[in-house]
Amino acid sequence: MRKVDNHRCITNISKKSMLANKKRNGILLAAIILTTVMLTTLFTVVNSLIKSYETSTCYQVGTSSHAGFKFMTQEEYDELATDKKIHNLSYNVIIGNLLNEELKKDYTEIRYTQELNAKQSFAYPEMGSLPEKYNEVAVCTNVLDDFGIPHELGQILHLKISNGFDTYEGDFTVCGIWEKPAETIANQIFVSKKFQESFAPVWKDREDYNKFLKQNSYAGATNSDFDFPSTFNISAQMDALKERHGFGDEINDGINWAYTTSSIDATSVLIVLILLTLIMLSGYLIIYNIFLIAVTADIHYYGLLKTIGMTNTQLKKLVLKQAMLLSVIAIPVGMILGYVLSHIVLPLIAENITSEACKVYSNPFVFLSCAVFAWVTVRISCAKPCRIIKKISPVEAVEFNDCQVEKLSQRKKAKKVNPFSMAWENLKRNKKRSTAVILSMVLSILMINVTVSIVSCFDEDKYISTFAGSDISVADATLYNSHSLETVLDGVTFQDMEALEKMDGITECGAIYMSEIQQKVDGTSWERLKRIYEEHNDWFVSEQDQKNWFDSLVYDQKQIDAHLYGVDKMIFDAMELDTEVVDWDTFCSGDYAIVSSMTEGRSNDSGFALYQVGEKIPVELPSGKVKEYEVIAIGDVPYSMGPKHSHGMDVYVTIPSEEYRKVVPDSKGAMQLLMNLDKEHLQEAESYVEQYCETVNEDLDYQSRDVYLKEFKDTVRMFLIVGSALSAILALIGIMNFINLTYTSIHERNQELKVLWSVGMTKNQIASMLSFEGILRMCLAFVFVLSIGQLLNYLIVYAIAGGTIMFTYHYVVWPMFACIPVFLLIAASVPRLMTGKIV
Repeated sequence: MRKVDNHRCITNISKKSMLANKKRNGILLAAIILTTVMLTTLFTVVNSLIKSYETSTCYQVGTSSHAGFKFMTQEEYDELATDKKIHNLSYNVIIGNLLNEELKKDYTEIRYTQELNAKQSFAYPEMGSLPEKYNEVAVCTNVLDDFGIPHELGQILHLKISNGFDTYEGDFTVCGIWEKPAETIANQIFVSKKFQESFAPVWKDREDYNKFLKQNSYAGATNSDFDFPSTFNISAQMDALKERHGFGDEINDGINWAYTTSSIDATSVLIVLILLTLIMLSGYLIIYNIFLIAVTADIHYYGLLKTIGMTNTQLKKLVLKQAMLLSVIAIPVGMILGYVLSHIVLPLIAENITSEACKVYSNPFVFLSCAVFAWVTVRISCAKPCRIIKKISPVEAVEFNDCQVEKLSQRKKAKKVNPFSMAWENLKRNKKRSTAVILSMVLSILMINVTVSIVSCFDEDKYISTFAGSDISVADATLYNSHSLETVLDGVTFQDMEALEKMDGITECGAIYMSEIQQKVDGTSWERLKRIYEEHNDWFVSEQDQKNWFDSLVYDQKQIDAHLYGVDKMIFDAMELDTEVVDWDTFCSGDYAIVSSMTEGRSNDSGFALYQVGEKIPVELPSGKVKEYEVIAIGDVPYSMGPKHSHGMDVYVTIPSEEYRKVVPDSKGAMQLLMNLDKEHLQEAESYVEQYCETVNEDLDYQSRDVYLKEFKDTVRMFLIVGSALSAILALIGIMNFINLTYTSIHERNQELKVLWSVGMTKNQIASMLSFEGILRMCLAFVFVLSIGQLLNYLIVYAIAGGTIMFTYHYVVWPMFACIPVFLLIAASVPRLMTGKIV
C-alpha cells in the first residue's frame, strides 16, 4: 500500500472546518487561553516566590552556599578539600566572643574569612577591602552604628574579645565597610589572618576541639561552606558526602534551608500537585466538553469524509490539527497574559511572605513547562472525541444521535407533561455533557467555600497569644534576641516597673520573675523520670551527644534543668493548667507550687509529671538552700510569657512573685513586665515604652501585640486574594462551560424546538423548559457540593492550613448557600436569552 502525502490536504480541511464554526472555536480559543493564563500565572508566581524566598532566606541564614560543616578541625577540613563532587569550597574561622557593651543588643560575630566566603555570606566590603594588617578589621555598617561611628574608612574600633582562655582588648582600624542585608541576623566583624593565627589558631585535631569545648569556647573552629552540583535533595547529597569521608555525628553539618528542594517534603509536593491537577481538570472539563460537542455536531460531516476514503488515523489527525492550530494561537497569548497577570498577583502575595523586594523572574523553563502542560490538557481533552470518530461507521454517522434513547416499555403510563418534567427528561438524554458542566460548577463553588473556610479557621487570638502575652511586654533585650550568647533574666528593674506602671490606660499589669536552677530527683520522682525517658526517648534525644548528656543526667547525676518562676496574678490567670483551677489566695500562702509536666500538647500531660498534685517537691533555690512546696496543680506559663527557650528535658516550678522575692532576695528585677491597655491609650503607651527603652534604660526592649496583629491580618489578606482569584477563574470556566453547553444544545435541538412550538408550546413554555434544564444542572451541582463536597472541603482545608499555629477548625457552609441564588439566576436567565433567536 502506497503512502500518500496528505499532510497539506488535512491541514486545509482543518482550517476550513474551523472557519465554518467561528463562534464555537472562539469559545474554545478562550478556554485554552484561560487555562494557559492560570498555568502561567501559577508557575511564574511560584517560581518567583521560590527565587525571592531563596534570596531572602539566604540573607537570614547568612550564606548563599548549599551546605557546610561547623566547628571542624584542620584535619577534617583538609579531608573535605579532597572531595571532587563539591565546588566553591571556602571557610571562615571563629575568633571568639565579643564582650563590648555597645554590641549587647545587636548580635555580632567576629571571624577571619576567605574572600569567597565573605562574598557567599553577603559580607564583602563595598568600601575598602578585607583586612590584611594585624590590627585591621572589616565591618558592616550596623557595627559602626552601635559604636556611634561614621561610615568611613580609617575609623578606630576598640574591641574586647575572649577566646575562652585569654581576653584581648585593643584598637582596630576599619579597612572595609559594607551594608548588611536587613534580613541577615548576625553582624560581622572580620579580622586579618595574622590576628587570627595569633589569638585564635585553628583547631588541629579533636584534642583541640575537646580542649576548647570544655571552656565553652569555639575560638579556632573552622566553618566550611560549599556547593553541590544541584540544589535537588541536598539532604541526600550531604549524607553521601559524609559517608564518602567517614564523617559521623561528631561533625556538625548544616544544610541551607533557603533552597526549597534541599529536602523533599511530601506534603508540599502533594499540595502543589493538587493545585496543578485542579487547574488542569478545570481546563480539561471545558475544552473536553467543547471538543465533544464539536465532534458530535459535525459527526455527519466526518461520516461523509469516511465515505470518500478518509481513514480513522487521518480523521484523528484532522481533529488534533484543529486543536494544534488553536493551541498555536491560544497558548502564546495565554502565556503573555499570564506573565502580565503575574506582575499584579505576585506583589499582593509576596509582601506578606518575604520582606525582600519580590520581582517576577522570567525563566524559559517556566514558559516551556506552561506550554507543555497546556498542550497536554488540550491533548487529553481530544482523546474521547477522537475515539468517537474512530468507532463510528459512515452509515452510523448519518443516523448518529448523541442523546441516549431509553427503550419504551410495552405498558404506557399517562404522565403529566409540563416544562419541568420535560426538562428533567431532556437532562437525562446526555449525561456526559451534563456531568462535565456540573463538575465545573462544583469546582468553583468548592473553591469559594475552601477559601472562606480557611480564613474562618484562622484564630486571631490563638496566633497573637503564641507570640505576645499582652498588649505590650518589656524585658531585657537579650530575651527577645534569640542569638544572644547570654540571656539576662532579671533585666526589668524594680525602678523600671514602677515607672512603666504609672502609664495612663493600663487595665492589667503583671511581672514574671525567673531563675535557672537544678532539680534533684529521687525516689518516686526519679522512677517516673526514668520510665518516661526510657519509654519516650525520642521526645528528648535527636543525636548521640545529646543522648550521652541526658543519660548522665538521668542515671548518674539524678537531676534535670529547671526554671523557678515567680508570677503576679495576671500571669497566674493566664497559666495553662492540666489539672483543676487553683485559687489565687490559696496559692499566695507561700506553701504551694505549680509544677510542669515533662511534655506539652498531649492528651494526658499531667500523667507525665514527675510530681503529682498533693506531693512535696524540694526546690533547690539559687542561694543553695532547699525549700519544700506542696504541688497544687500541674501546668506551665504560656510560651509568650516565659523565657522563650527550654532545655529539652526540664521541669518548671511556679510560685507567687511575693514568695519568689523572699526566697531569691538577690534578684535585681523581673524577667518580663506585661501590660494590657485600653484602646484609647495604646498608641501613646507604645510610644512612651519605645522612648523609655531607647533613652532611660537602653538595655531594655519591648514587644507589641500590634506587630503580630498586622502579621495575622496580612496572612489572612493573602489567602483571601489568592483564593478569591482562583475561585473567580474556576467560576468563569464553569459559567463558560454552562453557556457553551446551553448554546450548543439549543442549536442542536433547533428543529425539535420548532416542532414543539408548532404543536402548541408557547415561547414562554419552551424558555421555561430550557431554564429548568439549567436550574436542574445547578441543583445537582449543589447536591454534590453539600454532600460529598463537605468531606472534600474538610480534607482540603486541613491539608492547606491544618498545620498552622493559628488554626482552629470551624465548620463553614454559608458561602455555598450564598452561591445558590447567583448560579440559579445564571442558569435560569442564559437559556431564556438564547431562546428568542431560535423560535
